[in-house]
Amino acid sequence: MARGPATNPRLAAAAREYSVAVWQFLRSLGVAAAQLDDATQEVFLVAARKLDDIRPGFEKSYLFGAAVHIARAVRRRQIRDQRVALVEDPDDEVLEPRSSTTPEDSLEDKEQRDLLAELLETLPDDLRVTFVLYELEGESLVQIAQLLEIPLGTATSRLRRARAKFEVSLRRRHLSLRGEP
Repeated sequence: MARGPATNPRLAAAAREYSVAVWQFLRSLGVAAAQLDDATQEVFLVAARKLDDIRPGFEKSYLFGAAVHIARAVRRRQIRDQRVALVEDPDDEVLEPRSSTTPEDSLEDKEQRDLLAELLETLPDDLRVTFVLYELEGESLVQIAQLLEIPLGTATSRLRRARAKFEVSLRRRHLSLRGEP
């Protein structure tokens, strides 16, 4: 007899171990703060439906792969919803969701997270995913290639290009803070 997702110990263990990492990964991929909890839940619902297809020991890779697809879908919905809001009433401001911070967060940490999010936003999706997986999540290029189902050379090239674009954006940001053109 098959167990439901709520009673499956493997899924429960994956949720305990990786839910925070999936949430942070989705945030790094540009999912708005107001959508993070729902997107994280969506990742685990996909995993629950596909649990029999996930090789034991590869739960994290599967979850991150699902998160990439869900983040793209959520971002497309966000863009579509913003366009609809502008069409419905072009005089209304489209408000960005406030970031959720805890009282323990220091101002410097928040500024660094905001800067990172701003810089990541300058990267195209394919480069951003590779950059975040490698630089922030600590995945190897081999793991990234497997996760994204791309050749190793493509993963390597994407990481190199992402680093270069990130560096250029960081330099521009630094110059603009100093008041230089």
